[in-house]
Amino acid sequence: MKKGIVSLVLDFVLGGAVIMMMSYFFDGVYVKDFQVAFLVAIVLALLNTFIKPILTIIALPITITTLGLFQLVINGFVLAIAQTIFAPDFYIESFGLTVITAIVISILYSLLGIGKINE
Repeated sequence: MKKGIVSLVLDFVLGGAVIMMMSYFFDGVYVKDFQVAFLVAIVLALLNTFIKPILTIIALPITITTLGLFQLVINGFVLAIAQTIFAPDFYIESFGLTVITAIVISILYSLLGIGKINE
């Protein structure tokens, strides 16, 4: 069963809150305000839907060789793309911190059930 519009907006609001929390967890993460965090959550959802599968297929040999750990780098790269889109208002200091931030965002998204298609 597909999500309704209210559930989708709630997911984006929760996603924005998670991204806003990253600026409090890590000193190297800067988010201007909640509006930017909300937009980053929407862009991350779009990037994860359209770009991440392409990157996963391209990097499949490396992902298999590293027993799936390279998927963490792909998550960091997707977050870096979102960072590039919102450059002055959303900034992460280094790529290493970007990967760690992507891991924490993924864990919090999973705990909150954000992005689940079935309810």
